[in-house]
Amino acid sequence: MRIEKNQLKNVTVNQLMAMGRDILLSYNKLDAAIDARLLALHVLQCNTAELIMHGNEKIAEHLKESYMYMIARRAQGTPLQYITNSQEFMGLEFYVDERVLIPRQDTETLVETIIEYSKKHVLQQAVEIGTGSGCISVALAHYIKNLHITSMDICENALDVARKNVQAHQLEDYITLANSDVFKAYDGEEESLDMIVSNPPYITFEECKGLMQEVKEYEPRKALTDGGDGLKFYREITREGKKYLKQNGLLAYEIGYLQGKDVCAILEQEGFTQIKLIQDLAQRDRVVIGTKI
Repeated sequence: MRIEKNQLKNVTVNQLMAMGRDILLSYNKLDAAIDARLLALHVLQCNTAELIMHGNEKIAEHLKESYMYMIARRAQGTPLQYITNSQEFMGLEFYVDERVLIPRQDTETLVETIIEYSKKHVLQQAVEIGTGSGCISVALAHYIKNLHITSMDICENALDVARKNVQAHQLEDYITLANSDVFKAYDGEEESLDMIVSNPPYITFEECKGLMQEVKEYEPRKALTDGGDGLKFYREITREGKKYLKQNGLLAYEIGYLQGKDVCAILEQEGFTQIKLIQDLAQRDRVVIGTKI
């Protein structure tokens, strides 16, 4: 759908949102009305109540242009979160862009599992492998008192994003960012960690081919897949990580919903005990945890 410039003259907020919705519908965006409204909230820097209250007011020219540019990006497939540079996770706001995966609700199951675990077990020193946006580490450090995390990622660009989020939530005293390929550059002492946590690239090479356009073409591929069977990093982190865990230390993973048995078997083969498979809100396998003997 093409919008001529004269159609944008003297339009109200509601009329502009309707135009945005119609453009997105013409590009088969399923959440067209929701996306059009969320982009309006972002451009106008207002809340929902203010948007309703001022919906019949005329909108400034520069704001119209910004809005239509964002609608065009969304129509072409750019994820909404990369346009607004924002995503909510565990009740906290995170900065995101094309350098990192967009935090997802499925991952909240991993964080919630660890928070529950921390109510009965002391968690003071931890490592996160593949921190990306930093959402897991930030949420854990926010909700678990006196937890110190070394958050590692192989990608410096991802660490730049994580740094923004650590600073935004004022957690610099609790989160240390480090550039490392799994444990290769980690200089921590052996048997010093209460926990290792990771949401590694677990999508198989074949599954990547069938991903939605917005995931496959916009989110960083290296954060999605290991280029093989999706189990590479579970094997490596479990094997290398156990020497850094204290006795009874926790290993916690997010997994693909078809990987439960395989990841549990990896932990068992490496001598972990109290292995549990936990489901997400959709009753799909989503988290595996185990403790070091």
